[in-house]
Amino acid sequence: MTNTKTPETVQSVERAIDLLYCFSLHEPELSINDFVGKTGLNRTTVFRLLTSLKEKKLIIKDEERGTYKLGLAFVGFGQIVSENLDIRKESLQELRRLSSLTKETVSINVLQANRRVCVEKVDGSQDIRQFVKLGFPYPLLKGASGKVLLAFCEASVIEKVIEEWVEINSEPFNRDQFMKELQEIRDLGYCLSKNDRVFGAYSISTPIFNAENELIAGLSISGLSMRLTEEKEQEFITQVINGAREISKKMGYIS
Repeated sequence: MTNTKTPETVQSVERAIDLLYCFSLHEPELSINDFVGKTGLNRTTVFRLLTSLKEKKLIIKDEERGTYKLGLAFVGFGQIVSENLDIRKESLQELRRLSSLTKETVSINVLQANRRVCVEKVDGSQDIRQFVKLGFPYPLLKGASGKVLLAFCEASVIEKVIEEWVEINSEPFNRDQFMKELQEIRDLGYCLSKNDRVFGAYSISTPIFNAENELIAGLSISGLSMRLTEEKEQEFITQVINGAREISKKMGYIS
């Protein structure tokens, strides 16, 4: 087959892609003037490219308003991408980076049957480190890794988890105080616990979201409480929040 690719055809593809990138959640519908303003291309070029994209069903034109929006083809593309995203695979690079930076254990936790389960981790390099079991069902009401997941659940799930905890455990439980704690986690965007699930240990956890802004996992840094100075605490909080944000982006989340 003869190679017919020319600099001009490549440029046309790049310009067409630039037009698609003009759309956003805040601007799902655009006019030709909008495309001209965003790309700097002339109206004739924009119209020609939009016509080609329209013929390929990548965009739809509202004939009455004269505006354009993304076509239904992107629904299919989005489904292909989302169904092939693997939280373990997409997070591993960030886990390694955070563990190397903090020298602590970094893990990914998910909800499973009203428990939190660690599905991926990178152990810290300290001589004494926090031990996290892969695949083990931990409670949601103890420790930052569980609480950060529960905080972003629906109210019915939270109630069910609390009822189960009270029924199984004989220790006192202050429901109002716990609900305030969950609200604080949602407000801050992270959870910090010390000597909660395990005495002598700390955990800092943040939520990970997908393209539908749904909670899919939590990112945690954990280690010995005695090592967590005030300076490290602030640094680790910032690092784990940034880490969760990067993983969320890989999972399709748009802030």
